[in-house]
Amino acid sequence: MYSNEHTLQDLLKRAYRSLDMEETVTEIEVKTVYERVVGDLITKLTWKIRFKNGTLALSVASAALRHELWYRRDSLMEKINEQLGRKVVHIIVFYETDGLGKK
Repeated sequence: MYSNEHTLQDLLKRAYRSLDMEETVTEIEVKTVYERVVGDLITKLTWKIRFKNGTLALSVASAALRHELWYRRDSLMEKINEQLGRKVVHIIVFYETDGLGKK
């Protein structure tokens, strides 16, 4: 018996691929998972979250937070990739900002 059933996720992946939007979808997934992994407090202290070509770039509120996250970057990367179910994040870089999102 032939089954033409597909999951919604499979259909969406095909649509994104055909529209050349896979990278955009991956960026949204990474941002969402990052926020879930670090929690509300750290998310509020992260001004910008950017993801491109395997690099997660984070602008954070203070040097102390940047240092703490840098120290835990391997664990963060592992947790993010684990929740995504694939190795997407290869490196994390941190930038300190002034709270207004400016360096």
